[in-house]
Amino acid sequence: MKVLKIVLILLIIYWLPFLSISVKSHPQKNIERLPVADTVIVFGTLVRNANVSALLKERLDASIAIYNAQKAKQIVVSNMASASATMRRYLIANGIPPKDIASDISAEKTPDTCRYEKRMYPQQRKLIFVSQGYHLPRISYQCNKLGVLATTFPAESINKYRASLFSSWEVFMIRVKRYFREAGLTWLALLNIYR
Repeated sequence: MKVLKIVLILLIIYWLPFLSISVKSHPQKNIERLPVADTVIVFGTLVRNANVSALLKERLDASIAIYNAQKAKQIVVSNMASASATMRRYLIANGIPPKDIASDISAEKTPDTCRYEKRMYPQQRKLIFVSQGYHLPRISYQCNKLGVLATTFPAESINKYRASLFSSWEVFMIRVKRYFREAGLTWLALLNIYR
């Protein structure tokens, strides 16, 4: 019983920062209710062999839907150079005009995206951040600290993994693992270790 209490206390401590930041962030899950913005920033994720992963596809498809709903005039893909090029190609292949796509090729880590935005656009633009829901609280926290504010949109609100790619159980497990990862990264962000 004592061990169970200790485990419970440790779990609460582990999740507390993430849950606290999540309560303060208010993602908009409905495209029609999104405010009109200057640009959508799509936060990147690992790209292997120039292939768009299921997670990245979700983010890019959400940005396309936001653009097509005329909620933003531009899409910024944020990642390292080759990964940004892959993201850009995917958007063009799915009907986004090249002139409406900008690339931030310096984003090795999440906060790099907001550092780039702050450096390139010192006057705050109206932004929509797109990533998965588990990622958005930390994005908001780290970007707010840098003075970059945005409406957030969880990519999974519009796109679900295709059944042919993943079973419901696999989708559930992917998301659970990502939430656990983000809870740990939130601690590192709060402690100024993950910058």
